Amino acid sequence: MIPKDPVNIVEVGPRDGLQNLCEYIETEKKINLIKSLAESGLKEIELGSFVHPKAIPQFRDIKEVVDGVISIEEVKFTTLVPNLKGAQKAFQSGIKTIIFVFSVSRSHNLSNVRRTPNESLEELKKIKELSSSYPGVVIRVDLATTFGCPFEIKVMKDDILSYVEKTGKLGIKEITLCDSVGFGNPRQVEDITTTCMKSFPEITFSAHFHNTRGMGLANALAAYESGIQSFESSIAGLGGCPFTPGSSGNIATEDMVFMFEEMGVETGVNVHSLLGISRYLKEILPGVNLESSLLRVGIPKQPEIDLHS
Repeated sequence: MIPKDPVNIVEVGPRDGLQNLCEYIETEKKINLIKSLAESGLKEIELGSFVHPKAIPQFRDIKEVVDGVISIEEVKFTTLVPNLKGAQKAFQSGIKTIIFVFSVSRSHNLSNVRRTPNESLEELKKIKELSSSYPGVVIRVDLATTFGCPFEIKVMKDDILSYVEKTGKLGIKEITLCDSVGFGNPRQVEDITTTCMKSFPEITFSAHFHNTRGMGLANALAAYESGIQSFESSIAGLGGCPFTPGSSGNIATEDMVFMFEEMGVETGVNVHSLLGISRYLKEILPGVNLESSLLRVGIPKQPEIDLHS
């Protein structure tokens, strides 16, 4: 029997959705997008990355974006950081939860952050030490390429468990298992998520899936049935890693919310509001491929009942 526990939908569109775009999105448009997402009922939104502008020019205004929305108290705002310097800037900006990313795959980590996974763990250790100077902050780890790598293809489960263990030993209590290129399948997802949760009950796991090969929602459902209750998604299906060949968009947030709500699983998010935001993105991002199924076909309406028939 499928459980009906509520889920937390984490919106990553302002970060994962925008980072791949060639066109620079004006700061005010980013702020308006984030405010609209907050109004839809989303309780956690990833704003962008504290990363060098030469690496990802889209986030050269990240400080201004944070300043423009940080006063919205009912939403948890997070930012991704690749290193100690980025973490320090994020903490100084007032962000209370930062996301540190590294890959299970050595090849992908070298491509993404120019370090081996073990070198990333050393950087994470420094960030954890820094966090002691900022009371109340939380560090979450995005474990990239958990379900496959564009360079090495297969990722060994023993390697996944090893890096989860090493991350946990640094005092990290939240880890997101990421299908960075959409290689995962439901059976694999069930196996890995179940094993991780049983092996490390002290860690809270969430999941992040790309829909590159059309299995995003199926993988999310498999993870949910395994006990995962927090999922990252991107408005309109925007997304993709600039350092990952062939990476396309995340699961569209509106598609994710629609699926869970239709199953009787509460998300607390208004799917009609999300669809309106996706239509807005279609207007301001002409030529950008938006992979939302709901944007393409709409929300089915309840047929009117003829009381005279």
